Amino acid sequence: MLKSILSSKKYWITVSYIGIGFMIIYSIVEHMMTYGGLAIDSFAEERIHNGRWVRYVLSRLVGGLLYGMIMGYYLELRKRKSNR
Repeated sequence: MLKSILSSKKYWITVSYIGIGFMIIYSIVEHMMTYGGLAIDSFAEERIHNGRWVRYVLSRLVGGLLYGMIMGYYLELRKRKSNR
């Protein structure tokens, strides 16, 4: 079952949508919790100008990919079990 789900094109489309949504929502929530509102200057100084932007972007991509893969697999597995 795992191999058939991972080789499915629909699974990877679902992973990308869920991953992108997760990255956007997580980044907004984290920004609001860290800076207490919309603080573009502080964000740019702390995350981009100090050379930490690569780590920031990679952490978002890896987190989004992992979350998308887990949730995509769960949704695909649930759909296949309900079609039986």
